[in-house]
Amino acid sequence: MMSIYPTYTVEELIFKGLLEPPLDGNHGQLHPKTSDFKKTGIPFIMANDLLDGEIQYETCAYISPQTAGTLRKGFAKPEDILITHKGTIGRTAIVDHKFEEIVLTPQVTYYRVKKGIDNIFLKYYFDSPYFQAILHSAAGSGSTRPYIGITAQRKLPILLPPLVIQKGIVKMLLPFDEKISNNNKHLKMLSEMIFTIYKQTFGCVWNTTTTFMGFSISNVFEHVNEVRDKNKEERDYPVLSVVKEGTFKTSEDVFTKQVYSKSTKNYKIVRRNQVAYNPARANIGSIAMLKEYDVGLVSPIYTVFEMKNTITPTFFYYYMKQPIFQEMIKHHAIGTTRQNFPFEAFKMFPMVVPPMELQLKFEEIAKPIEQKIAKLKEENEVLAEIRDTLLPKLMSGELPVEVGEK
Repeated sequence: MMSIYPTYTVEELIFKGLLEPPLDGNHGQLHPKTSDFKKTGIPFIMANDLLDGEIQYETCAYISPQTAGTLRKGFAKPEDILITHKGTIGRTAIVDHKFEEIVLTPQVTYYRVKKGIDNIFLKYYFDSPYFQAILHSAAGSGSTRPYIGITAQRKLPILLPPLVIQKGIVKMLLPFDEKISNNNKHLKMLSEMIFTIYKQTFGCVWNTTTTFMGFSISNVFEHVNEVRDKNKEERDYPVLSVVKEGTFKTSEDVFTKQVYSKSTKNYKIVRRNQVAYNPARANIGSIAMLKEYDVGLVSPIYTVFEMKNTITPTFFYYYMKQPIFQEMIKHHAIGTTRQNFPFEAFKMFPMVVPPMELQLKFEEIAKPIEQKIAKLKEENEVLAEIRDTLLPKLMSGELPVEVGEK
C-alpha cells in the first residue's frame, strides 16, 4: 500500500502493558476449563467468535466472575480492537458497550490505542489486504498452524495519517459496514425463518417414538450412497476444504501455502448437493454440503456421499444443521488420541423420513428464501470489495479525503 503518511509500529501506538508476555509461575490459568462455560455471565471470546468484523455474543461461551478472577490475562474493554493471532489469523472486531469487560482466549490479542488514533480507522487498516499480507507473512508462510508471537506483534507496521484524515476515511468507509451489518441481520432472520418452517413441517426428525401418517422410521445410512469418483483426467476444478464452521472454502483461503499436490488425479470429486467431510475433523464440525460450486475437488482422505432418491438434498441439509447432528458425530467418532468418524456410523443416526410430497413442498418454500440469502451474501462480498479497494486509494492520496467532523 503506497502511502503519503509515516509508518509506526504497533508498540508505538498501543498502550504499554497490553503486549507483555504471560506471567510465569503460579499466577492463574490462561484458559478456563470447558466445565466452567456457562450460558450467561462474562463473554469468553475465542477466535471463531469473531465473524464478519463483529463479536458473536449469541454463540460464544460465558464464564462466571469467579472463574474470570482465576485468569491471568486477556481482559478487554469497550473500544478495544481485537485481532486473532494464532491458528486463525487476522480476524478483527471492536469491543462494543454491551459488556463492561470481556475475556479473551490466548488466540486473540486486544489493542487499546493511544490518544490521537481512531480505533475504527485502525480496524480498517488491520482488515486491509496490505496488512493482512503482513500478518500472514509474520505468522510464517510454511506453517499450517500459524502464530504471531508478542515480539513480532510489537514490530508490525502501521501507516498512520493525522487524526482528522483518519476520521475522514472512517466517514467514507463506515456506511459500507453499516449496510453489511444490516444485511447480516436480515440473513440471520431469513435463516431462522427456514429452520422454523422446517421444524413446523417435519416435527422432530430425531424423535423415533412418535411419527405422523406417512412418515417412516429409519437411519441416515439407508438413505445415502458413498461416492468415490476421482479426478482421473485432472480437470481444473477448485481444490476445496471443509472448515469447522461447516462450509466449503478454497484451499488458498484456508492455508497459507499450497498444501495439495500438483497432480490432483487422486483427489475426489464432489458435486453440488453432495456432502463431504474429513473423517479426522468431522467431530469439530468439518462436514458440509456443497452449495457454493457445481463441482470441486477434496483430498483423497475425505468421505463424499450423496442422497438416494428417498430424501431431497434440501431436507437433508437442514437435518444436518440441527445441533444434535454434530453431537451424534462426536458421540460416534472412534479413537483416543485422534478420533475418526467412519461413514458406517451413520447407521446409528436415527431419522424420521417424511413423505416425498412433503419434502418437495418444503423445498418449494425454502428455495426462494435461500435465493434471497445468496443474494444478500453476494451483495456483502461486493460491498466489502469496494470498501477494501477504497482504503489504499484514500491512504495514497489517489482519492481525496473529506475532512470534517465524524
